[in-house]
Amino acid sequence: MTDVEAAYRAAVDAMTPAQRIERMLQLNQWAYWNVQRCVIAELGPLPPEELKWQVALRYYGHEPECRQLIEEQLRRIRTLTEEPKLPS
Repeated sequence: MTDVEAAYRAAVDAMTPAQRIERMLQLNQWAYWNVQRCVIAELGPLPPEELKWQVALRYYGHEPECRQLIEEQLRRIRTLTEEPKLPS
């Protein structure tokens, strides 16, 4: 174990359970924001609802059942946000 790892482990060991949970939530939020940034970099700006489901697709898309449900939600969102077509 390196000195940095040992110092990190000592700091975590000194935390209360509430502090550990708070730290976990902070790290999860940081990871979520990083995935959001990757999605935006790849697909460009998206409405918040579509961005949320694109992030979910990154997290859970490897599971066929989850992928199907997420893709259904994305289709639903796109249908709701499409401009209505006027008759020609």
